[in-house]
Formats: sequence, C-alpha cells, structure tokens
Amino acid sequence: MNVLRQAAFAAAFCLPGVAQATITVTSDPILFWNERVTTLMAGGPPAQSRAYAMMNIAMFDAANSVLGGPHAFYTSGVAGFGGDIRAAVSQAAYNVLVAVDAANAGAYLTALNDSLSLVADPVQRNLGIATGGAFSGAVLGLRATDGANMPVAYVPTGLPGNWKPTTPGSAAAPHWGDVTPFVLASGDQFRPGPPPDLASAEYAAALNEVKEIGSAGSLTRTADQTAAALFWDAANASPWMRIGLAVAEDEGFSTIETARAFSLLSTGLADGLISGFEAKYEYQLWRPLTAIREADTDGNAATDADPGWNSLFNAPLHPSYSSTHSILSGVGETILSGIFGDDEGFTLTIAGDTRSFTSLADAAQDGANSRLWGGIHFRFDNEAGLAQGRQIGRHALASGAFGAVPEPASWAMLIAGFALAGGALRRQRRTAPRAIPAG
Repeated sequence: MNVLRQAAFAAAFCLPGVAQATITVTSDPILFWNERVTTLMAGGPPAQSRAYAMMNIAMFDAANSVLGGPHAFYTSGVAGFGGDIRAAVSQAAYNVLVAVDAANAGAYLTALNDSLSLVADPVQRNLGIATGGAFSGAVLGLRATDGANMPVAYVPTGLPGNWKPTTPGSAAAPHWGDVTPFVLASGDQFRPGPPPDLASAEYAAALNEVKEIGSAGSLTRTADQTAAALFWDAANASPWMRIGLAVAEDEGFSTIETARAFSLLSTGLADGLISGFEAKYEYQLWRPLTAIREADTDGNAATDADPGWNSLFNAPLHPSYSSTHSILSGVGETILSGIFGDDEGFTLTIAGDTRSFTSLADAAQDGANSRLWGGIHFRFDNEAGLAQGRQIGRHALASGAFGAVPEPASWAMLIAGFALAGGALRRQRRTAPRAIPAG
C-alpha cells in the first residue's frame, strides 16, 4: 500500500482484521469456482467479465441438465449425459477457464482434481464430466464469434470535447460495445442520452466540481472520499462477483439456485461493460483532465483552463461518458438486491485495502461517487452510469434467461423498488458485518 493510501485509510477507518475466505472445495461448486476465478484471473474488466459470464452459463446449463432441465437452458441443442452435479459443474467451469485464461491453467487443474476427488462413484463422475464437457463446449462455440477478438482502431479528432489519451497509450477496447451481449438485445439497448453540451451551465458546474474535489491536491475532498477513490480505483471486474459470493454463501440455496443467481449476476455485469463501452465510443467525451487543461477551447465562459491540473490518479485509456465503474455498481446492486434483498452490512477488501458498507445500495453509490472524487469522471458520467446499470440489472432479472419470469404482479412490485416483492427473500440483519476477503 502506498503512503497516500495508507494515510487515507488510517484516517477514514478503524476496522478489525478481515476474516479469511470460508469458501473451499467442499462448498457448493458454483461458489467454489466463482471464488477461484475471481481470485486467480487478472486482466482488463471487459475480458474478465466475459469469462465470468461464460463460466457461469456453462455451469448453469450443466447443472440444469443433470437435474432434468427444471430451468430454461441458455444454450440450445446440447445433449447432456447426466451424472454427478459437482462433476458436471466442475468440468464445465474448468474447460471454459483454461480456454480463456491459459495463464492459470495449472491452478484450475488443481481445482478440478480436488473437486472430482469428492465424487466417489466413478460412473456418476464420468457421466458428469461428459455433461460438463458438452455444455462448456457449446458455450465456447457460441462465444467464438462474439466480436471480443476483433479490435478496431480509434483516432481522436482533436476537437474540443473529443476524448484523447491522458497517459501514453492507445484507446482501450474501442470495439467492446459491438461484442454480442449475453442477455441484452444489443450494446445500445440502454444507451444513455448524450452528456451536457460543452456550452451549458450544467457542464460548467460539473467541470468546476471535479476540478475542485478531484484534483491531486484538493483541499475540499475529505479523507473518507480519498479513501473511497483509491479503494475503488484498484478494482477490476471482480468486486461485485465477490460481494455476490459473500451474500450467497450463507443462504442455503441449492446448486441450481446458486447457479441461476451467478449466471444473472455475471451476464449482467458483462453486458454492463458492453453497454458502457458502446456509450463511451458513441459519445467520445474527453476526460476531466483534458477538459480542465483545455477549458479555454470549450466555448463556455464559466470554465477556466488550468494547464497544470492533475487528477488524484490517472484515468483509464477510454472516454469518460458513461462511467463503467458506476454501471457495474448499478448492475450488481440491482441483481443481488432482487435475488437476496439488501438488508445487511459487509466489508470488502480490494488489493489489500478494506472498506465497510451498510448495504448493497451504499456500496453502489460509493463506487459511483469514487470516480468523481478521484478526478477522472464528471458527476453526470457517474449518474448516467448508475442509472444505466440499474436498467440492465432489472432487464436481466426480468429476462427469464436462467429460469421462470416472475408473475406480472410480482414483477411490477420488483420494478417499483424490490422492497415489496423481495420481502420474502430478505434475511435477518446480522449484528456484525461480514468480511469479503480479497481475491
């Protein structure tokens, strides 16, 4: 942890030690494999989220097949072979992960062998392995031509408002908005409206806000806001998956129920990033750093250029609007609340730093706000992203992709805020928050 981060967290928190992970190979296999991939897999959030979704789809369909198909299959035309559900799920997960994350193949093989060793009946084990192989192969085939491996070039125009890199390097994933979604009809299905016009009062207010609170030497940003900015900046695509693990671990769900929950969560997050990158490269809005340094070109009399301005940390190499951190927060909060309710606190550890939240909604808002406090997003980026993510989450819950759609009356209540329809699913609040260890 660097000195700035240490100081920020020392000022903001006084938390007990973080508990160790309780998910092991003997846990539900859906939880085990999600713990493994969120712990092991590195890389950029788009590729990570795609891998999470592919793995969970393969596990869901394999488990569903073993149980005789009580839920809707995601893939079609695949024949399962029955067998043991742990063997089927484990083989499905392993096959997908070694195909998309070869760097960790050895660790995934160890996880597979450990999982299969728990299945005593060799006949049921082998049938399960065949079932997992069938569905993982179908998922890999389905995603082989989804556009994830077809990068395109991005060339900045140089015009005021147009994004250009703020650190050395080229644009990240300009093609990702054209990747085939998992549950959405298209990447632009929930595209937000355009950002404020550069000449508008709304834009000037947003620029002046981030200029003050998001600067490297801000005198108005609090210690807690600095801590949040640094905490979420270390995140990739895994935090909301890890939050899901902590929420689901003590629910007592069956394997197929857990598989459905993580299929909804992972595909929602993956589609959130597809949707986010679609919007980013549709609008191509410059980052605050460029906007503030070049404010004398924006045609707005209420903004002043500061050529020496710097944000708290560097922005990623892609346009500003909308915020994908905020989208992921909206998706994660909405799907997890819809399935489990949102009635208890927790702690989350990312890259060695720990932060406490009172609820899923609290974490979502904190994740969105953190990008303003870090100086790399305007407030309207975060607000649009959070709303976009919540739309995607509601759509995923209603899609029926991994099970029955709720009755119309129940779904109406769910859209209204999840409080009524989700009441029967809510857990009792615990006296102490749970800890979500680092991956």
